[in-house]
Amino acid sequence: MQTKFLLLYIIILTSSSVYSQNIPTGNYIEDVLRWKQVSGKHEIKTSFAIRPILMPYNDTTINGLKGIEVNKLYNLLNIGAVSGLKILPFSLLTEYNFKRPYGYNNGTLYPNRGFQTRFSGGFLYSTRFLKIQINPEFVHAENKKFDTFTSIHATNNSQQFLASYFETINGIDAPERFGNKSISRIYPGQSKITLNYKNVEVGISTENLWWGPSIKNSIIMSNSAPGFLHWTVNSTGPIRTNVGSFEWQLIGGKLKQSDYEPYNINLLEYGTDLYNPKPRTDRYISAVTVNWQPKWLKGLYLGVSGSTYMDIDSVYKKKNVIQKTVPIFVGSSMKANDINNGSNGDGQDFAYAFSLRQLLPYYSAELYFEWARNDRSGNLNDFIQEPGHSSALTVGGRKLFELKKNIFLQLKSEITQLQRHPTYLLRESPIWYVHSVNPRDGYTNQGRYLGAGIGPGGNSFMIDASYLNGLNSYGFTFERYVHNNDLYYQAFRGTSVSNRHWVDLSYSFYSNVKIRRYLLSINVTPIYTLNYQYTNGSSFNLHARLNCAYYFN
Repeated sequence: MQTKFLLLYIIILTSSSVYSQNIPTGNYIEDVLRWKQVSGKHEIKTSFAIRPILMPYNDTTINGLKGIEVNKLYNLLNIGAVSGLKILPFSLLTEYNFKRPYGYNNGTLYPNRGFQTRFSGGFLYSTRFLKIQINPEFVHAENKKFDTFTSIHATNNSQQFLASYFETINGIDAPERFGNKSISRIYPGQSKITLNYKNVEVGISTENLWWGPSIKNSIIMSNSAPGFLHWTVNSTGPIRTNVGSFEWQLIGGKLKQSDYEPYNINLLEYGTDLYNPKPRTDRYISAVTVNWQPKWLKGLYLGVSGSTYMDIDSVYKKKNVIQKTVPIFVGSSMKANDINNGSNGDGQDFAYAFSLRQLLPYYSAELYFEWARNDRSGNLNDFIQEPGHSSALTVGGRKLFELKKNIFLQLKSEITQLQRHPTYLLRESPIWYVHSVNPRDGYTNQGRYLGAGIGPGGNSFMIDASYLNGLNSYGFTFERYVHNNDLYYQAFRGTSVSNRHWVDLSYSFYSNVKIRRYLLSINVTPIYTLNYQYTNGSSFNLHARLNCAYYFN
């Protein structure tokens, strides 16, 4: 009898806390909460610089949402459901690319021509200290044939052009097309098993992560690749101290290869001897991010992030436990920055970023930037003279104009530049996400970029206008996306050819509508492409997407 009472007591104790599921990275509700914070009418404390967002029912980050809006959000997110077992939202996404792949920040989706479908759903079991979230994703892609780099340039005999092309693909695992037949695959998706104590969470996860304040392109960590298996130690919300609030996350995990060749090299008549196959091995990634909201400066969020990755090879296996587990804190040797002197480095690729986000609630606005550097400076003097060397930058912001109560016009914009700084003309400068010596799979997981979706040498300008009414939104987005300018300038240097930049101009019309327990999201994007694959000419493409999510109360 005493044993039965003890067991009952343990069950009650472990079930006394209430937790909701995470808001998956890239979910529409993420943006709803963010613009509500920017509006100045709701006191949401999170920085939105470390995602996914963890939202317990009694978390002060969502206090201040009142009336019908809070009820809608609670129902939509299942916030407030009792502890124990509950069903997570079902989501069915279908997208279509008419002529060639388009889009990024797609997680488990593939670069695909034709139709592609993703279905996700699962369950959450939570107690006071334990959270088990099983939320797999099934993906099917038609993967139809389209014109690729090697099919277009099959007879190109320019040694300079081909050398520039292979400089990129020899240092990154990012296939243009994933095989020559349809693909069906189940991913673990947004799943995790963690232990929780107060505001700290420890466990393993395959969730997509997003670090930094940007909304379109995050330089260090985004959801442009499938989530990878990683251990995590992180805060579950802002932790208050005497100097302000802190949010943080420390991870270590395994990055997988795509198991596909980068392009169909056999189509090329020239330059195939320039291709250098990569070793068959996984990579270990170690990364950390910290965000600070100083208590003296309301609405200011300061962040720092860093990541390093290396092949899991014989060199890695000789390292001690700390060097294997948290190499982000150990650092790499100066040899890693001394390739000009014939060194192959120490087998690591390191990048770091600083970010700032300033909320301006009086003006219903926000401004932010992220500045990152690929490899460290040689010394302080080097940084003072050439701070832009091997750097990347994202700058953005948004402004809300209240039309009526809870109805807004929203304008937002973002600029990202990954193209190399001119210092590469005088000194060795790495291409973002590419690594010329091991680890030569680059900063990818399963063939897709972990960082900004525009990829190596890419530049993006985006402007968006939308009408917001409660949980519904209707809008238009324009983006100018320049593909791999690093490759372009190398390929055409000394030729006086200045009119073959590969540029996509896209015009997206979208809506997000909540109908009872359903959330419908529709996006139609015509794309005008100039100089596809760096060849003269223009062409058109069409991208369309429909997502239907069903939420259980």
